[in-house]
Amino acid sequence: MSTKSSLQRPMIEAAMSKPNIAFISTYEHPSRDSIERTIREAFPEFRLEHVAVWDVLKAHRRWWLPNLYYLGAEYGARILRREASVRDSYSRTSYLFRKIHAAMPAVVDPARHAFSFQTQSMYDTSVAGVPHFVYTDHTHLSNLRARYFEPSKLRPQRWLALERTIYQNATRIFTRSQHVAADLLEHYNVPPAKVVCVYAGANVTVAEDTLLANDGYANRHILFVGGDWERKGGPVLAAAFARVLRVLPDAHLTIVGARPRLNLPNCTVLGSVPINELSSHYARASVFCLPTRLEPFGVAVLEAMMHRLPVVGTSIGALPEMIRDGVNGHLVPPDDAAQLAAALLDLLRDPLRCRQFGDAGYEAANARYTWPAVGARIRAEVLRVVEAGGEAATRRGGPPVKPSTVHPTAGRRVAS
Repeated sequence: MSTKSSLQRPMIEAAMSKPNIAFISTYEHPSRDSIERTIREAFPEFRLEHVAVWDVLKAHRRWWLPNLYYLGAEYGARILRREASVRDSYSRTSYLFRKIHAAMPAVVDPARHAFSFQTQSMYDTSVAGVPHFVYTDHTHLSNLRARYFEPSKLRPQRWLALERTIYQNATRIFTRSQHVAADLLEHYNVPPAKVVCVYAGANVTVAEDTLLANDGYANRHILFVGGDWERKGGPVLAAAFARVLRVLPDAHLTIVGARPRLNLPNCTVLGSVPINELSSHYARASVFCLPTRLEPFGVAVLEAMMHRLPVVGTSIGALPEMIRDGVNGHLVPPDDAAQLAAALLDLLRDPLRCRQFGDAGYEAANARYTWPAVGARIRAEVLRVVEAGGEAATRRGGPPVKPSTVHPTAGRRVAS
C-alpha cells in the first residue's frame, strides 16, 4: 500500500463513521424528489436526513415581522410597479438569507453529518466543518445572457453579494449544464476546480416498453410542456402554429402546464396535469417544441428526447447542449415565429426524419442525461473530496462579500 493511500484511508473511514447526509432543499422544485432519490441511491451506506429550508423558516416565526421591513426596503418599489410579487420577493431578502445561514448549525452537525448536499442556489446553507455540495441549474447572473431579461430586474445588490457566498462556501458546485458552469467562472470568479458539470435526468418515468401512439410520427401533433407561458415562448409558438396551419391545416398543438387563452383551431390547452400522466402526452406527439426565451435547463426537452421525439427549441441556456441542430432536432433564435414555423413544418412534413431525430435524441439522452449516471458522477467527486480531507470544509465561515464589490453587469456576454 502506498504512503498516500495509507494516509487517505483514515480520512475516508472517519467520514464514513458519520452515518448521515444532510440533504437540504432550499425551495420546492420539480426535480427535488428525483435529486433526493438519486443521492439516496448513490450513497446507500448513508442515511439521508431531509432538511427543508421552509421548515427552518416555520421554526423561526419571529423573523417574519422584521423581514417585512427588508421586503419593503429591497423590493417595495418593484412591487408597487408590479414588476415583482410580494410572495416571491418575501423569501428573497438579504435578511432571510443571513438568518437562514446563521440557523443552519442547529440542524447540520459536523459530529453527525459526513457532508451536506444543497439543491439549488437560493441560500447559503453551509456549516463550517462539514463538506458542503451545491447542485444547481442556474445562477442569478445567468439571466443576463437572455435578451428577454432586463438587467433592471436583477435582485438587490445586498442579495447579489450574498449569492456569491453560496459558491465561495461550497466545497464543490455541481451544475446541470456547461453553460451554468461557465457562468460561475465568468460572473462569480469561482475557481474551475470547484465546479463540476454532472448534468441531470428526467422527472417523468419512461418505461422501456413505452410505445408511441403518434401514427408513426405522421399525426402532425406538436406538444408544448411548460408552466410559464410568457417566459417559455408560448406566444411565439402560438404565432408560429398559426403559420403552420396555413400550410398543414390538420396539424394539432397540445399545451400542457400553462393555461393561456387562445383563439386557435386545432389547439388543446390542458393546463397542469399530474406528473404520472405526462408520459402519455409525450407518447401521442410527433414533435416537441419549447421556444423558450429564458431557461436555466429545460428538463421537458430531455423528457421529450427520452420519448424518442424530435425537439425544436431555442439557442439559449442549456438547450444547445441537448439539441444538436439537424441531428435530433432544430434550434431557432428566440422570438422568431417565422423560423420557428419553418422548423416545425420541416419535421411535420417528414415522419421519417422525425423518427431519425427521435432515435438520435433518445441515444444522446441515455448516454448523458440519466439520474443513475448523475448519481455516479456526484459520488465519484464527493469521495474524491473526502479522500482529500474535505478540502474547504475547515476553511469556511468568513464574512460575506460586501455588497459594494458586486456589479450586476460584470462579465456580461455581449452578442456580436
